[in-house]
Amino acid sequence: MRLHRLLIPLVVLALLMTGATPAVAAVARVWTADSWKRVFQTDQRPAGASTSINWDAARNEAESYQILLRHTVSFSITGVTFSALTGSAGSIPAGNLEYKFQNHHAPEGGQLFPDPLGNERTKTVAANKTQGIWVTVNVPAGQAAGTYTGSVDVATSTGAIAVPVRLTVYPIDVPNAVDSKYIYSTWNVFFNEYADSNGDVVADEIVDRYHFPRYSAQWWKLMEDFAKEQKATRQNQVHISIDPLLDGPTTLVGDTYHFDWSKFDQFVELFLRHGSVARLRGNPLLNALHTDQVWIIDNADGETKVTLAPVGSAKADRWLDQYLPALKAHLDAKGWTDIWYQTISDEPKADKLDNYNWAVGKYREYFGANAKTQDAVIDVFPELAGNLSVWIPLIDRLQENEQFYRDRQAAGDEVWTYVCLQPDAREGWLNRWSNYPAYTARQLAWGNFKYGATGFFHWGYNAWTAGAYGQVEPYPGDGYIVYPDLPNGTVRTSVRSLATRDGNEEYELLSILKQRDPAAAQRLADALMRGYDNFTDDTDLMARTRKELLLRAAGTALPPRVEAEDGRLTGTGRVDTVGSGYTGSGYVGWLDQASGSAVTVDVTAARPGPQVVEIRYSNGTETTNTLTLLVNGAAPRKVEFLPTGDWNTTWSSAYATVDLAAGANTITLRHDADDGSVDPDSLTLW
Repeated sequence: MRLHRLLIPLVVLALLMTGATPAVAAVARVWTADSWKRVFQTDQRPAGASTSINWDAARNEAESYQILLRHTVSFSITGVTFSALTGSAGSIPAGNLEYKFQNHHAPEGGQLFPDPLGNERTKTVAANKTQGIWVTVNVPAGQAAGTYTGSVDVATSTGAIAVPVRLTVYPIDVPNAVDSKYIYSTWNVFFNEYADSNGDVVADEIVDRYHFPRYSAQWWKLMEDFAKEQKATRQNQVHISIDPLLDGPTTLVGDTYHFDWSKFDQFVELFLRHGSVARLRGNPLLNALHTDQVWIIDNADGETKVTLAPVGSAKADRWLDQYLPALKAHLDAKGWTDIWYQTISDEPKADKLDNYNWAVGKYREYFGANAKTQDAVIDVFPELAGNLSVWIPLIDRLQENEQFYRDRQAAGDEVWTYVCLQPDAREGWLNRWSNYPAYTARQLAWGNFKYGATGFFHWGYNAWTAGAYGQVEPYPGDGYIVYPDLPNGTVRTSVRSLATRDGNEEYELLSILKQRDPAAAQRLADALMRGYDNFTDDTDLMARTRKELLLRAAGTALPPRVEAEDGRLTGTGRVDTVGSGYTGSGYVGWLDQASGSAVTVDVTAARPGPQVVEIRYSNGTETTNTLTLLVNGAAPRKVEFLPTGDWNTTWSSAYATVDLAAGANTITLRHDADDGSVDPDSLTLW
């Protein structure tokens, strides 16, 4: 197992195996890659890359795959269509598949990174540039388990390309996000984005960028698109700004507020109507930078607007003593009180915790002693115990203070995790920065499962202005997880957003497995995550671990091992039994005594296409050694084998994605002149 502190952006240079068919070679070079991989425009198709899509999925799960195209001349992709996926157990309609073109952006002002996903239906591709097409299947809830096949047909100006699709559905259902106990939330900026210090407006992202008047038909259509994107990526809590209440309009006559909830209701009902929102997050009562001022609606400068008033001032008390009971009465009338979670002050400050606790008391005076609060917190604050219902520490603070947060859970509180500018990805921490591989966003959910966190929060959904979108960004992509699509008046999702969705679905599968086999669930999480700053960068291991998770969660048999000692030996290789802990009747040793020495094993693939092979081995040297791997005698590649500490008593596994034919195949491990000492024990196909 290879674990890595990710200190610089990783460029995936090789995408796996198998060659293109003659029909494809006459058009554009095409290959495929799973959703763990990152592919740049400059990447060329590696020798032996796969040319098919192979999905393993639970029911009610969305899974994505990449089709990559490249040509020596410019060409156009004029359409992408799908067949239905059919099998002996039934079919999945073509309408359950969708595609988006890979877009790029340059958050550091130079290199283009593959993160935005475009809504365009056609694409012109420059010569010698790689263009990705992200294809997603949405497996229906309750779909019969089994294998389904079909195709993706890509029409281009140089000819048609048919990409075979194979989907294996497992007998396990991922719960709907609206029913999930795992909450994923971001701080969306659909209204004014306020400065924390003085209440000034930083930006109205929708009006400023799209030029849609607030509450116009175009504006509401865009809100629908945001809601659809959030549902598709399992975001199940939405932030409710104070602006819709202001825009009702709510008025202040003398000292009396007249609340108009019409715009507030329209906004909330839109998101609830899409069926993914499990919770509503109330706008903070106090400002964030100093925790000493209250957000209020007031008459100022000849208009009614959102502004600030000092804690304890007459204006602050007037607002809270009218707004809070009116809010409670309205939520009760709408049936929303139980899903309302009130933010008191984002990232409360140590010297203002008295203000925080005072505001909680004021809130609970009207909402009741058990009313729920939630906030992101930077430091550990025992003083907030009893007043904070949902603790949201930064991932490094949770890791460093795990027992404190375990104690809060034991007391009945929730604990989520949080990233916002920090902890710094450049120092090896997981984050969702757009210049890092998207699997770092996906692995956050695996880390949350490992540490027992039941939710994830990130400040940047569409805070493009504060995130410096379109400029040189100090924290690339941290302020947003979606991109504006101004020509189409809609929003672009991102590879990071899909990766977060995938991680959230895998969290659900880990939770299902935990009910039956807690040790197995924890072991799988540990395989990818030693800590939020100590995680694997081996995408083959990620794919293999996900496959085992699916099998175990579904209660399906694990694949059999193929013993290396049962293979055909050439050169100096021989079966050995010195040592202990090997599987079967022995292992293969002595391959390093002569170049060309090899072991070839027969494996049977239940399906064609890319699969991960796990190679159990021993390497008693102090260096990472390689062997040459060949599938069906072709497409040699190197596989790395890390030191195991000693020879033939301590064993580990290396992973490689191989492209196989359905049925009989051969896998050869050969020692070439540039390879090192490795003793293979067994192989398993995942």
